[in-house]
Amino acid sequence: MKIKQIHYIRFITSILFLIGIYSVGYSQKTIEKNGIKINKLDKKNKKQGSWFFFDEFGDIALSCYYKNDSIIDPIVFYKNQDSTFIRYPKVNNSEMFLVKSNKKWVVGRFEKIKKDSLQIDILGYYKKIGQNSIDIIENDSLSNSVVLKKEACYWIKKEVYPIYMFGNETMCDFFFRVFSSSKYLSNKKIYIDLIINESGGIEKITFPRLQNNLSFNEENELDFLFHNMMGRWQPFFSENKTVRFKKHIESGLKFK
Repeated sequence: MKIKQIHYIRFITSILFLIGIYSVGYSQKTIEKNGIKINKLDKKNKKQGSWFFFDEFGDIALSCYYKNDSIIDPIVFYKNQDSTFIRYPKVNNSEMFLVKSNKKWVVGRFEKIKKDSLQIDILGYYKKIGQNSIDIIENDSLSNSVVLKKEACYWIKKEVYPIYMFGNETMCDFFFRVFSSSKYLSNKKIYIDLIINESGGIEKITFPRLQNNLSFNEENELDFLFHNMMGRWQPFFSENKTVRFKKHIESGLKFK
């Protein structure tokens, strides 16, 4: 084989490799979980449609519905795979909620008085009387229940932390898949800081030099691999929205 042909084959191989990396890192507009496509991002990376968030064990933690990055339906929180708290959109600085108590739904409302202070009122039992109407059955023991108010406060302040690929791939698998055939990475532990944006995309990647002992080539290759091959994360959900999050990762693997 002529030298020019060898160079041509290497060039084509490199291009195909880059296309493969690009498709892994940037074409994930939906996440497939149990055969169902969820958590859609549009062309502008805005959240659309039904979104589900999971805990570290893979169990559903909350669900909501997005339109152009804004939640337009109630947020449903889950406990032991069962809906247990429903948070409704804010109206006139007040938010309504349903919390499950002894298998019955209880209606309440709350307002933020200060940054970390809530005024929570328990209104009574929930009763649906029509397609678009409900009744509230008042109950003094509910209204004065400290336990119910604490339960409601817990869910109002609930946070769901970032999970890589919504639990579809572990970080250990990602490290092994990407680094096992690396040209430069040596037998060492690697420390990484990520900034995960509101849609779960990687906004910034750094390899702290005070923690790492990387050569110039190693750092360049790491930067290339992470920017181009890492899939998107489940974004950090705090109270009633997704927010930017700084995530520290340790590889935990040794590569030869």
